[in-house]
Amino acid sequence: MSNIAKEIRIDASVETVWRYLEEPHLLAAWLMRNDFKAEADRPFRFFGPASGPWGGEVRCRIVSLEAPHELVFTWNANDIGTDTLVTIALSEDRGQTLVRLTHDNFAAADGAVDAIVDRHSCAWDDHLRVLTIQAEEDHLGTQVAPAPIDWTRFKLYATVRVAPEKVTAAWVTSGGMESFFVEMMQITDPEGSLRHPHATACAGDPFTWRWHNGRRVSGEYLSVQDDGSASFTFGESNVRIRVQPVGDSTLLELTQYDIPDTPDARMHIHTNCRAAWVYFLTNLRFVLEKGIDGRDTTRETGASFSTYFDPDPADKAEAG
Repeated sequence: MSNIAKEIRIDASVETVWRYLEEPHLLAAWLMRNDFKAEADRPFRFFGPASGPWGGEVRCRIVSLEAPHELVFTWNANDIGTDTLVTIALSEDRGQTLVRLTHDNFAAADGAVDAIVDRHSCAWDDHLRVLTIQAEEDHLGTQVAPAPIDWTRFKLYATVRVAPEKVTAAWVTSGGMESFFVEMMQITDPEGSLRHPHATACAGDPFTWRWHNGRRVSGEYLSVQDDGSASFTFGESNVRIRVQPVGDSTLLELTQYDIPDTPDARMHIHTNCRAAWVYFLTNLRFVLEKGIDGRDTTRETGASFSTYFDPDPADKAEAG
């Protein structure tokens, strides 16, 4: 194959979608930084972070411009070595915009043509997905607002570039939890026998955590399933994790639920834990992908991220 063809529908008007092709800042928002100006035969460039064989710049020239229906431009980067041709056509279809994108003329490219085409095809899929999100939000006049806050639960996601079983192991073994979350974890079976640091917990297993700042929490595993999901108690609430493969990565879903709906719990559990999990999920990704633990392990400030942590409340009181 020496060409690419994509077709998507966007729930927005043709005029709205066209703005994302014609206006440089909107073009940058879904594609790449650029010095684009909507004039026929004008050269322009896209800029991005260098990756693999690509040096980070795409040289282009506008071939034709028929607002608000079609934009045609050349596309040449150092990993291609010749001008290819991108055509983006917009048409109205049942109140939506039909977007047809073709990227042709790869046959004369330097190097392995199939690999170059595959790389660009995947990139266009990702960019068009972002274009759809942005144009549809623009069509609504604002970003989609969240539903009313349910203070009894929240859900977070993280993508980690390792196999699902490695992500699950980080949550159901004491060694896994100590690698990214707590300083010490002790898991025992229901009879009180200590489980090995790399042994998987079972439903009903009690545990104790200690963070680097000395705080301790005890709890119990509620479930550990063969599909990689698990749940456990967390203070006055519960936490559930689920994993699923996505390409060469794993999508981790974390839900904290059964949070008491009280003013104190809204702050100290819902708000604080939501922020803290972002911190620890980020650390989990670095640990599993890079072998880097980014926690603060000192006793003074501790590794337990907190929205209400104040390193020196005495100074704050004096300043007040």
